[in-house]
This record gives sequence, structure tokens and C-alpha cells, in this order.
Amino acid sequence: MTFLAPSSLGPFASAYPLSPAMLKHSLVDQPLLSLDALAKAALELPPQYVERRISNAANGGEFAMDRSDDADAASVIQSIGTSGNWVMLRFVEQLPAYRELLERLMDEIGPSIFPATGKGLTVRGFIFISSPGTLTPFHFDCEYNILFQIAGDKQFATYQPIPPWLPLERHEDYHGGGNNMLPWNDAYEAEANIHALRPGDALFVPYASPHWVKAGAEPSVSLSITWQSEWSQSVGDALQINPMLRRCGLPTGAIPTWPKVPKWRSLGCRVARKAGLL
Repeated sequence: MTFLAPSSLGPFASAYPLSPAMLKHSLVDQPLLSLDALAKAALELPPQYVERRISNAANGGEFAMDRSDDADAASVIQSIGTSGNWVMLRFVEQLPAYRELLERLMDEIGPSIFPATGKGLTVRGFIFISSPGTLTPFHFDCEYNILFQIAGDKQFATYQPIPPWLPLERHEDYHGGGNNMLPWNDAYEAEANIHALRPGDALFVPYASPHWVKAGAEPSVSLSITWQSEWSQSVGDALQINPMLRRCGLPTGAIPTWPKVPKWRSLGCRVARKAGLL
């Protein structure tokens, strides 16, 4: 049995790696993605990989952690319709059943991505459980991502990974250990590419594409599978070493754009990292 509709893989391959693309999937009834199973997974994962945040965030504002002790993450997941929370299960590939699910998905995705960027590297899995109306504020992720909508609906707004939406200094700061939240301008709302996601829909989000996500009137469950490529890893290296190059009065070059590889900066970053300079 396949999870991705074959008819959607061709358009995805044509769009990859630079443009968002919608796909269709059959994961809606996957037992591992039910609320009961996710509550169990929240108990099985190491605590540092289970995040609870308060769902009343705004673009440009803080996506605050929920550090209250009145309920554990498993209980919050079971009551997600009324808890006012957003829960993320990070790196679910640590659990064997979820790792197998991700491997099966990558087997289906692989032929579409290999011709452009090679084998998917550092495959990770994230599951998001959101209370109705939750807004995940404007941010970016330095991976390729396909988000599978399992329950509820979402508006997923994407932007190109360039200024003004993704300022160079924010991109560099992230690779230096900073966070991935982005400053917001109300004018950005009209410039969004809005993707309406319902159960059975999936969305490919390009590397570092800024985005915000708004859950609908029902609790939402989504699975994200992310990966890197040799190109994306080289870009991360180049951006990480840029501030050090500036301090030394050396040029940093342009923002790397696919398929150009910043090979010398990437090599310099690896040498500096090995020497303990980064």
C-alpha cells in the first residue's frame, strides 16, 4: 500500500525544490496518528522532545511555552479541543513505529527528489497537535518539508526565502544558534501564498521558506517529514561562517541560491568547526 497518490508525485517533482506543491495522501486513518496514539507517544519520547505552547500567539509576537504543571502533554493532547495549546512531538523517528512510517514515506518521495538534490539526508519527523484557531507565528525552517494534514483544516501561508521576508541576518543568526522566528509587517499578509489544507492534503514547503499557519475551527493534527540535501547542508555551513568572515574583513559573497554551491565557505566552516572556532 502506498501513502502518496501517484498522480500528485509528478507535479511535486516538477516543483521541487524551489516551489510549494500540493499532494494527496492516505494517512488520515493511520492508527499512529490518532490522538490516543499521539498521547502515548508523548509519554514515550524524552521530555525535551515534547513542546507545549500557548495557542494565542500573533505574527511577530512570542509563541510562548506553556510551563504550567496542571496537566501533562499526553492529557493536553487528549483534550486538545479545549486546552488552548499547541503541542509538537519532535524527532518522532526515535520511536520505532514512527521511524518505520517515515522510512516508508521517504521511499515514496525519494524518486521525485533524487534527480534534483540527491538522496534525502537527516530525515526527521514532527507531529503538530493544535487547538482550534491556533496561529503558528511567522518563522522559517532550514529543511525541506512535506506537511501531511491528518485532522482538521489549516491555512498555510508561504513566502519566498529572500528579503524582506527572510532577512540575511536572521538566516545567519539561526545557524549560529539563534531561533527561527521572523519579524512581521502587516503588509506581508496580502503577499502570502495561501494553501488551504484539509485531511488528505499535503504541502511541500521549500527549504527556508518563511511561513505562518492558522488552524481552523476544529482541532488539527499534522505530520511533517523533513530532510536535508548536500546543497542545503552547504548553505547552512556558509551562513554559519559568514559572521566570522566579516569580523576578519573577508568577503561573504551573495546569499546562496540553488543550485549554486558555496563550496569554499562550506569547507571553511567545516574546518573552523573542527578547530573549535565555531
